[in-house]
Amino acid sequence: MEQWAGLRVLAVAEVGAMVAKSEVGFSDGPDWKEKAVTVETLIVDDSAFARRIIRLQLEHLGCKVVGEADNGAQALKLFSALKPRLVTLDLMMPAVERVDALTAFRTIKKEAPNTAILIVTAVPFEKTRETFTEEGALGYIVKPFTPASFDQVRIRLLRVFPELAGSGNR
Repeated sequence: MEQWAGLRVLAVAEVGAMVAKSEVGFSDGPDWKEKAVTVETLIVDDSAFARRIIRLQLEHLGCKVVGEADNGAQALKLFSALKPRLVTLDLMMPAVERVDALTAFRTIKKEAPNTAILIVTAVPFEKTRETFTEEGALGYIVKPFTPASFDQVRIRLLRVFPELAGSGNR
């Protein structure tokens, strides 16, 4: 574990150990990756480490990660090509080609209003959460991740994508 700006940051090895010990909120045995996957997902985060944690959590739920982007411009290109049903979106990414996270969010919602967008970010401010929720975000997870970070979102995902209930998630 490292300390960064007073926050606990888990090392990759720690995340792997948490997953193996089911400390990140799930335990289904060794075959969970073999379960049917039905919800195509695009992960958008400039941190490869965060993308890995998000991928592990969502794959466990039964989502199929079809793409990863590290900025909003790349996210919009992949979104148009892949048409995922779920997008995770980090808010603290550099703008590329004049596309920041808010622009990406609004563009996706305009092009495909039924796409579920999950905000995963280090921005803990209630006003920001309210803004994105009012504009249609499915949920809001604040980094750094804890073992309980995905619990409330898991419930919302099961409501929006009932087919995930057969994935053996908890």
